[in-house]
Amino acid sequence: MGNVHTLEEGKVHGHGHGRGQGQGRGQGKGYEKEKLYRFFGIRMANEGDGYSITGQRRAEIQMKQEENLETAGPGGTRSAAAVAVGGLAVPATALPERLGNPGTVAELHRRCHDMLPQTFDGFRLNVSRALGSNVTVGHSLQVGNRPQTADCQFNASYMGQRQHELTGEAYPMIIGEVDAHGNVTGTLMHFITPRCRGKLTTTILDSEVQSSRLFLDYFGNNYSCTCVLSNIDLAQRMGVFVASYLQQVTPELALGVDYIYQREDIVPGGQAALVSAVARYQQENRQWSAMLSLHALELCYTQFYGQSLGASVQLQANILKRQAISRLCYHCHMPRVGFSFRGGIDTRGVISAVCEKRLEPLPILLQLSGKLNHLTSRFRFGLGLTLG
Repeated sequence: MGNVHTLEEGKVHGHGHGRGQGQGRGQGKGYEKEKLYRFFGIRMANEGDGYSITGQRRAEIQMKQEENLETAGPGGTRSAAAVAVGGLAVPATALPERLGNPGTVAELHRRCHDMLPQTFDGFRLNVSRALGSNVTVGHSLQVGNRPQTADCQFNASYMGQRQHELTGEAYPMIIGEVDAHGNVTGTLMHFITPRCRGKLTTTILDSEVQSSRLFLDYFGNNYSCTCVLSNIDLAQRMGVFVASYLQQVTPELALGVDYIYQREDIVPGGQAALVSAVARYQQENRQWSAMLSLHALELCYTQFYGQSLGASVQLQANILKRQAISRLCYHCHMPRVGFSFRGGIDTRGVISAVCEKRLEPLPILLQLSGKLNHLTSRFRFGLGLTLG
């Protein structure tokens, strides 16, 4: 879920906490113009919504779903325990005609985006410690090739005891993060009802609220609805509103629509609206997903080869900027030996890879990151350690 990126950087948009928005302050008209391009691009307000589950937690959920599917009776009839559709486990007794909840539009390309290598440069150190079964605290230190890229942060999180049967998320969830400059990022997620999820994220930079987003998701038996309010300013009548709907039409096909309305000074006429059509087709180990609007297009195809290897192809096109890019990525995951490798190459000559290896019996995860741009001959290397 991202936009078409520049050739020099080739960065893949991740699910961050909003620091990227804070770094864009004060860049003048160039930054405002880029914001306008992003609005007419792909998923401006929904991208980076932070709903993605951590890799370890996602592996646990997938393992549990596979165990539920193994309880199917003779002839392929699934038991009443659970049915996994669109990445969610839904009680079979609540499914009319074996249709399950398709998840949110923000998770439309999740399988493909999970295979993209999240590269970094310099040295990165993450230390986490669990204080009981619900509270976790940690420190993170990152040093790049320039002194101004050094960053030190402290974070703390609280995960509730309850686990939602649809998404597998523990709730309520509270996450806070503060850096050496006193900038704070906070996230609060809770299921208001068994089918309604609310989430609030806020970033405070230089004692001012830089960005805020409010998410409301409703999960039906075979559909989901999402509303997003981003950076709403009632006094100046500015902000972004997003509404999306995804319907599971057949056990394999899901169709939906994504609507974005933005009111801001940088928009011609002061306001603009964008409607996108979304679709996803899933067959066991294969998945096709698409998002199409008058200004942008994103197509993804993902296939798994056994339990340890997967590959994906992604095409992104921004008609307003007249740019297009394709990526080929693959992911090799061997949990028994604690090894994971993600690699990718795009049509602009950028090759990237991230290798992770758990150093047993020590509680240390070693990360090696590399990115090479053949056209500019620019190479970046990163070394990371995760303790805990």
